[in-house]
Amino acid sequence: MSRFADIDFFHWATFAMALLSMTLGVGIVAYLFWEGGPFIWNHGAQFLMGLDWFPDEEYGAAPMIFGSAAVTFLALVFSTPLALASAIYTSEFLDPRQRLTVKGIMEILAGVPGIVYGLLGVSLLSVWIRDVFNLVDGYTLLSASFLLAIMILPTIMTLSEDAIHSTPAEYRQAASGLGLSKMEILFSVALPHATPGIAGAILLAIGRAMGETIAVMLVIGGLDRVPEPWYDVFSSGQSIASKLGREAAETLGFGEHWSALMALALILFFLVMFLTAFGNWLIKGFRK
Repeated sequence: MSRFADIDFFHWATFAMALLSMTLGVGIVAYLFWEGGPFIWNHGAQFLMGLDWFPDEEYGAAPMIFGSAAVTFLALVFSTPLALASAIYTSEFLDPRQRLTVKGIMEILAGVPGIVYGLLGVSLLSVWIRDVFNLVDGYTLLSASFLLAIMILPTIMTLSEDAIHSTPAEYRQAASGLGLSKMEILFSVALPHATPGIAGAILLAIGRAMGETIAVMLVIGGLDRVPEPWYDVFSSGQSIASKLGREAAETLGFGEHWSALMALALILFFLVMFLTAFGNWLIKGFRK
């Protein structure tokens, strides 16, 4: 009787924890809609496409949306080739012990707090970019992109390596029996099979990059503007996350300024939620 009572208690305890988690998630979404939804509804395109941000006067989200898109895109350009090359080498050319060592190091790097990367970016990366490109300072979109590339590289590398390494052995054996070389098996069998998992890894990395706050805030420069010309990566900028990090504490939680920030948070939430959900769907589909 005691055994069944213990099982019943464990069942209801875990159900309560799951319900609490769901309630917290729904509560956060509801709060963002409550605070930011009416602002987007009332200002619409003027808010989404506006270029100027002056508290209590005008609110334009375009510079922040552009900054988030620019630094995330550049971070992917910098990190994805290196991450995929590392994943292929780790999966296909290292023995099991070396593979586990490399993956362990990458997973440790993935868990390093953003503030640590941010401090390294301020003290090393921004100074290096300033000196190499002969700039006034190194707080630029390029600096934020390089820093994000370093931060998301372990995520792409470890998940992609898992996808490549999980190619069924019978597929490899069948390809080998047909006379394919190791490189031909890699490009004709392993990589095509791992493509959904790799795509999911990249999408999850995009979600992390778009949501990163402290590290980006320390090196991006903090100017609410779209560069002129728009492709000037040596210009200072602002991302949605860095904007929220800079100004959320100034608004004291009320007023139009706060509503504008919550509208930005709502936009970021939907972008990250969509990318994360799509990435998880790809990875689950790959595993099935």
